[in-house]
Amino acid sequence: MEPLRIAICDDQTEEREKLLLLVEQAPIQTKSILFASSEDLVEAFEPGIFDLLLMDIYMDGMTGVEAVQKIRKIDAEIPVAFTTTSTEHALESYRLSVLKYIEKPVKSKDIHDLLQLVKLKKENTPSLSIKQNGIEEKIPVSDILYLEQQAHHVLIAQKNGKELLLYGKLSTLLLQLEGLPFFCPHKSFCVNLTFVCGINQEYKCYVMANGKNVHISRPNMSKAKKAYKDFLFSKARGDW
Repeated sequence: MEPLRIAICDDQTEEREKLLLLVEQAPIQTKSILFASSEDLVEAFEPGIFDLLLMDIYMDGMTGVEAVQKIRKIDAEIPVAFTTTSTEHALESYRLSVLKYIEKPVKSKDIHDLLQLVKLKKENTPSLSIKQNGIEEKIPVSDILYLEQQAHHVLIAQKNGKELLLYGKLSTLLLQLEGLPFFCPHKSFCVNLTFVCGINQEYKCYVMANGKNVHISRPNMSKAKKAYKDFLFSKARGDW
């Protein structure tokens, strides 16, 4: 398994270095990047580049809570752990789906338990198995916006902006997505409903989070509406 990619954010140099040391001492392979402010982290953040955000709440300028509020708008899944001297933001942490709320001084066991949790979460994330140049790879399903059949290839659009082009048929890959929040509005497309922002009735398409419009065939329009409505209901219920 690849090292866990961790962003450590704290405006106090001593605290950053202490967190880095605790992370490096844990028996789990990691690769960390340090940030001295929430502003720096928000500016550098892109979906898919980190497996964990480990950050202080109280910082000069933008607080950790404010930073995560901004990050959640573009990535609802990234695991976040707050370090803090107070529990007064516990409710906000819950609303932001924060994985852990660690009180300072941070202990070695706190970090070990956190990294173990993130590792298990990453290993158990549903993924799409593909082959490129004879090498098998896995793409987390939560990273996929949509799949599109293009002649003899399938394009996989990911939330980090990358596009992967594979030789093969969309129908073959769809077998791996059964039971997951995907819907095929057209014979050439399959979308991750997580990244659908709405339906454009005039142009008959799903509006995706990356601005792409995915065409909905006329026979599938009512099914497409129902699939999206059912997904939103399931999400509100906590199923996704």
